[in-house]
Amino acid sequence: MSAEATVLALYRELLAREPPEPERAGWIATLLHGARPDEVRAAITRSPEYTDRRRIVAERDAIARTGLFDAAWYLLRYRDVADAGQDPLDHYVRFGRAEGRAANAYLVDHWYRQRTGIPPEVDVLLDYADRGEAIGLPPGPSFDPVWYRDVYQLGAAVSPLAHFLAHRAAGRFAPCPQLWSVANAPIDLTAPPGSDPFLPHLAAAEEFAASAAPDMAVLAASGLFDANHYLVANHDVIDAELDPLFHFCVFGWKEARNPNVYFDTRWYTATNPEVTRLRVNPLVHYLLVGERHDRRPIVYFEPGWYRSKYGLADGASSLAHFLANRHGQIVSPNSLFDPAWFVVRAGRRLQRRNDPFAHYLFAGTWSDLQPSATFDAIAWRKVSRGRRTRHFTGLLHPDKDNPLVDYMLSTYR
Repeated sequence: MSAEATVLALYRELLAREPPEPERAGWIATLLHGARPDEVRAAITRSPEYTDRRRIVAERDAIARTGLFDAAWYLLRYRDVADAGQDPLDHYVRFGRAEGRAANAYLVDHWYRQRTGIPPEVDVLLDYADRGEAIGLPPGPSFDPVWYRDVYQLGAAVSPLAHFLAHRAAGRFAPCPQLWSVANAPIDLTAPPGSDPFLPHLAAAEEFAASAAPDMAVLAASGLFDANHYLVANHDVIDAELDPLFHFCVFGWKEARNPNVYFDTRWYTATNPEVTRLRVNPLVHYLLVGERHDRRPIVYFEPGWYRSKYGLADGASSLAHFLANRHGQIVSPNSLFDPAWFVVRAGRRLQRRNDPFAHYLFAGTWSDLQPSATFDAIAWRKVSRGRRTRHFTGLLHPDKDNPLVDYMLSTYR
């Protein structure tokens, strides 16, 4: 091999670049004056440039092994890097991290540093990969590694954040409870294939209200949140001058407040343990998951039966349809109540435009009313609770002492 070819080969191997003319000429002359190629190699490896390159290569490899560097997002986020045609990982290692640029959308440099106190010279990504994630520290406000590992049952050797970054475009894995509704909402057909469906929700993630924004958007369009009912039942919300849907999504469901008269937050949570494990809004869970699996929002509403009985289209909510039509006195929340049959027998006791089942729920608790021709409430009361006596009428509660409700509570699983 000629002296020139030897110099070119050494520069490409050791420094990954072409030597400028003065350097190339100098090393060629050294070889021609009797220096061996291994001596030239040794001299190049002692140079600061080679040492720096080795450090960068080692750090690139270490960062790449974590699975936490999102090259596609980095190029989208930092257009100057893309416009310059630079390798995103190389740019991050050489310049980006020193400039405070993020390695991915969920690892927030200043947020993580403020909560860990790591010095400026420590790489955020490597610290999180080596130490932070192992002890359950979030990398930013929009990713919860402990929650993610538990919900998606990851093995101890699997990085939750790396797993999420590899699968986030599928939209089936949520980064935190606050964004669970995004992962379980109907697919957005307008989104570009392979895009991250959570990115639009991250911009304001550090704002207090942002944690409830996805749930508020889902429920606002659902027909399941009754703002008037919520305000009447919760005067403190009126006093605080808060938007009722905002209050429910941020505070209300955690305090077991009910969003409408046919959704019992406490009961739904108790009968669907997954809600507690997911730490998500029970009404959102019902809308996106529970209803299609025939989980009841309250014991006396049967969503699967209702959908079949009234021929609802795919994607339509049974409970939303009932709430919108219950005052018409032609729809029933369950198979054991016949509104037409009951309306005739209730007579003037049931006013026009009143919800007939709501009337039965209370009146049938304190008197012997029949809900339909197919269910004998009087007989069930005698079997399950004994004879009705006026002395204890004031102690009865519709949600457990109404005979039909008592029957449904005893049979629902």
